[in-house]
Amino acid sequence: MKMLNRRTLRSGRPMRHRHPANVALHEDRRTIGRSVDSFVAYFGSLSYLALQTAVIIAWIVLNLAAWAHHWDVYPFILLNLVFSTQAAYAAPLILMAQNRSAEHDRLRAEEDYRVNNETLADLRQLRAEHAELQKLLNQYLVELRTQAGSR
Repeated sequence: MKMLNRRTLRSGRPMRHRHPANVALHEDRRTIGRSVDSFVAYFGSLSYLALQTAVIIAWIVLNLAAWAHHWDVYPFILLNLVFSTQAAYAAPLILMAQNRSAEHDRLRAEEDYRVNNETLADLRQLRAEHAELQKLLNQYLVELRTQAGSR
């Protein structure tokens, strides 16, 4: 049996999402949306935090150990500039990902509301049918009692 990836059914056809929020999130994404999502997913990971910490420690140690060739003199102004630049680019990307997530949540809530309204309408119809059946059953029982009493 061949290996299946996460987006393929056993039939070999690509999997299609049925929920509108999932369609918007997975199938209607543009390349920039996928790129932003993957960047933000990495940016918020433990591996990124470990890598950033290692780079900072290496930067400081190499800068302090290089007595003759300091490229970033204490108080590490160049390192501070790198952090500021990183934050200036990361913040808008994180906001874009949050906006996409909020849109996904809104679509999911709208679909849930629609399904809930359909379910409520079905329940009301079932309740009315149940009441009608109860009424017919009561009439039938009354008829049976009157027939049994007349004998």
